[in-house]
Amino acid sequence: MKFKEINVFFDNGTYKRSVGILAMVANKILFEYDNAWIDSHLELAPIQLPTSRRSFQFETSKLVNSVPGLFGDSLPDGWGMLIMDRFFNKKGIKRDEITPIDRLAYLGEHAMGALCYKPSLDHGNNLSEAVDIGEAARDAYELFDGKVEDASRLLAKIGGSPGGARPKALIGISDAGREFVSGIGALPDGFSHWMIKFSGLEKNELRSFGPYEGVLEYIYLEIAKAAGINVPEYRLIDDGSGIRHIAVRRFDRPSINQRLHLATACGMLHADCGLPSLDYQDLLRLAWKITADITQVSEQFRRAVFNFFAVNRDDHSKNHGYIMDKNGKWTLSPAYDITFSRGPGGEHWTSFLGEGKALKIETLVKLAEGGSIKKKEALSIIDQVRTAIADIPRLCKENSVPLKVAKPLHDELQNVSLLVKSGK
Repeated sequence: MKFKEINVFFDNGTYKRSVGILAMVANKILFEYDNAWIDSHLELAPIQLPTSRRSFQFETSKLVNSVPGLFGDSLPDGWGMLIMDRFFNKKGIKRDEITPIDRLAYLGEHAMGALCYKPSLDHGNNLSEAVDIGEAARDAYELFDGKVEDASRLLAKIGGSPGGARPKALIGISDAGREFVSGIGALPDGFSHWMIKFSGLEKNELRSFGPYEGVLEYIYLEIAKAAGINVPEYRLIDDGSGIRHIAVRRFDRPSINQRLHLATACGMLHADCGLPSLDYQDLLRLAWKITADITQVSEQFRRAVFNFFAVNRDDHSKNHGYIMDKNGKWTLSPAYDITFSRGPGGEHWTSFLGEGKALKIETLVKLAEGGSIKKKEALSIIDQVRTAIADIPRLCKENSVPLKVAKPLHDELQNVSLLVKSGK
């Protein structure tokens, strides 16, 4: 059950290749690339773990999740960790005894992206089975709220890989959109890979939008798309009780037999996603470094502007993603986890040239110019984003979000707009 080392593989759906071996020795973690992988010239982690014939060594205490970011991106946080911990607890392993190697073995073939790990733990068959969305949502929140000790068998199967704090699950959705199956293994013909995020079943101090959380994220994706941001395919799913949950098509699984490699800014830079460790200036520089494409840098700036004016302050390092194609070319991933969030103390996790809340237009322009984006283009992007965001109240009304639920959002958006106008 306990592992000291694990083999890392790259599986793009067409072929599977050995990447290397990850091992733990005392308080250090070591990694070596496989010689055949080195000869492929593909860079999975070009900044912190560049492909080379050397042994990488890190102190676990200095790494997020105690592993290099390339593999840390495979590990979930919040919700996924809860599911995983319950599995190990049933096996008699306490939380402080679980190593990151154990966690990667748990994920095995079912990590997000194109990486997979062997040996892997057997914790359920990979056959597809029908999913009742309402039942899955109720099971998820009973576990999340501490009303039950263990995840249901199906929830343990489909909920242990996704990241983020909110309960969610990997599912397959039929092309007609009316059938749902477990989504961690091979899917039946006529289905595609999605992630569903469960709306709160009721409103409370932790879930201020309660049953409307999914609707709100749907509205934000609509607004982001209108603002010119690349977003994944998305839809609302009514679970039969009137509660709507947001489902997002997985961009790491563009087809049934295709897997794409994903990375986050957290993984790329070894930035701590639990701390406000990045500035948008860092992200513009990262976009330049890994894509060498001004259109990608401009897209990153557009997302920064959107997050500021839309009050999406949950913009920590794990919520900025990148995707690599089969030829090793990097682009920004479609935007994800974008919704209204007040942030820690009303501040953004990722700062804007050192500012976390109150900005001037000049600050955004200066940020853009630091990324080689001309002032005229920066002002045009700002205008496009603000025009799109002004439509949020209309979309709230059209999607039957009660005014008493939407009012705190509208007030916060107005406050941000007023702060920018006053220059405070």
